[in-house]
Amino acid sequence: MRVIKKKHKALAACIAICLTLVSVPGAGRRIQAAERVDTAKTGSLLLSLGTEDSDQMAQDMLRIQEPLQVRLWKLADMGETGKYEFREDFQGLAMEGDWKRLSEEAFALVYDLDENGKPLGEPKTPPERTGELRLTDDGSLAAAETLSGLELGLYLVAVDAAESPKYEYSFTPMGISLPWSEYQYVGGEASDTWQYEREAVLKPSRELRYGNVKILKTLTSYNESMGDVTFVFEVNARDSETGENIYSNVVSATFSATGTREILLEQLPAEAEVTVTEVYSGANCQITASDEGPKTVVAEEMEGTAESVTFRFTNTYDEDAKNGYGVENRFRYDAEAGTYVWSTDRDDVGVQP
Repeated sequence: MRVIKKKHKALAACIAICLTLVSVPGAGRRIQAAERVDTAKTGSLLLSLGTEDSDQMAQDMLRIQEPLQVRLWKLADMGETGKYEFREDFQGLAMEGDWKRLSEEAFALVYDLDENGKPLGEPKTPPERTGELRLTDDGSLAAAETLSGLELGLYLVAVDAAESPKYEYSFTPMGISLPWSEYQYVGGEASDTWQYEREAVLKPSRELRYGNVKILKTLTSYNESMGDVTFVFEVNARDSETGENIYSNVVSATFSATGTREILLEQLPAEAEVTVTEVYSGANCQITASDEGPKTVVAEEMEGTAESVTFRFTNTYDEDAKNGYGVENRFRYDAEAGTYVWSTDRDDVGVQP
């Protein structure tokens, strides 16, 4: 019986990017400040990756081999009055003060998205700028990156999904105005002075990655008079960090001739430590090779090219293993013990484990 299920990955499950300011202003709020924009200036955006709230996450993200890829699209130009003029590829957008909605709609314009809102392939519209974020050596913080010399206007900022051996990390796209004012975000008596430098902290969310386990069972000799022969395996997996048992299953392979059968167990958590035990070897068959583990599950690559972790077992027909006296070999499920047991049942001798 399986005791875990794969969680569906979904962009909606991502933790929103946290800004140093409030990130979602009220709809319909005035977005330009009172003073004129100095169109001779350029803007700069300081991006950093925040992982301080989870030491375990920080350490795991340190195992991401490639730097995080940052992409910026310029959605609109900004004039002296602070009004946005959307570019040709983004004419369908409207700035009404709802940054979250704007970011989602812009993201859907630059990417083809799957049913979960995740990008399918490369962007349809090339980004205006790109950058990289790298973790520091201790994994507790991310090295900040400044994107400077940015033309004034409205930008979409997105970070590509990234993978460690165990998790996939995702980031919510974000709309950024350069320059910006506090009034854009909090309204009221907040300052409406234009600021040409901006800082944002990205916070990741993550989902477990999964891999497959393969059992290869080989029967090297066989007595047809014995009929079909069934072999049963118990599969258990535990979390490599906590030691908690996270998967338990019983599977079988039936033979009517010599050869090799494959049992594929799909969607086991990446980096789980798996053991496979042959708990029943069929009537008149003996194990000649056994590979119980433990072995570590390797996550599937995005292209699905990762090799499955494989356990190999070999049995052969054993003529000397025949039992007399009318005893019948049986393999039964013990509900109280929660597992399968091999026994010999006879009315006059009862159950012999």
